[in-house]
Amino acid sequence: MDAEDRLRLDYDRTTDLVQSLLDTRFKLLALVPTIAGAAVGLISAPRPAVELLGVGVLGLVATVGVLLYELHNSEILEAMLRHAQVLERVLGLETGPKVHGPEGLLNARARSRFLGVVTAGPDRALALVYGAALGGWSYLVAWGVLVACGVPNPQETGAVIGAVAGVIVLWDVDRMGRGIVREAERTAGTLLDT
Repeated sequence: MDAEDRLRLDYDRTTDLVQSLLDTRFKLLALVPTIAGAAVGLISAPRPAVELLGVGVLGLVATVGVLLYELHNSEILEAMLRHAQVLERVLGLETGPKVHGPEGLLNARARSRFLGVVTAGPDRALALVYGAALGGWSYLVAWGVLVACGVPNPQETGAVIGAVAGVIVLWDVDRMGRGIVREAERTAGTLLDT
């Protein structure tokens, strides 16, 4: 096998891994908010503290676990995307409107703006989904703790705590996602320089 065939094989395997990671992300992004939303929606009437805490803590811990898995996969995905971009340049794959197929598309990635204001990218999407899901689980946990402590208006106060927790998660996941992208870009730039 000559050098170009090895590079082609590397490119094919890299894009297969990218597709596999994107498929996993799509499934998780469909599942996580659905389960969190259903749980929060089904538990709308006053409940015993133990029930709120049991469901809330279980959902919160499981969702944090899935988020950590997703963040790790994000690092791998960004590294694979940058690797594929380098391979596209080395192989001389064209980008732009005359390309009719998957080759060269990774170098043509663009980020659009939602409502002309918010950058629409995968890191921002993850932040929104996991911020909402973890905000919902935090609401149930806070509501349960407040009921157990006899605090007045526990559901409303729990909702505020959940909303604040969701915004904090949104901000932090978005920050981590941007850091993952910057690190992958730096590494890819180093590879191109060698």
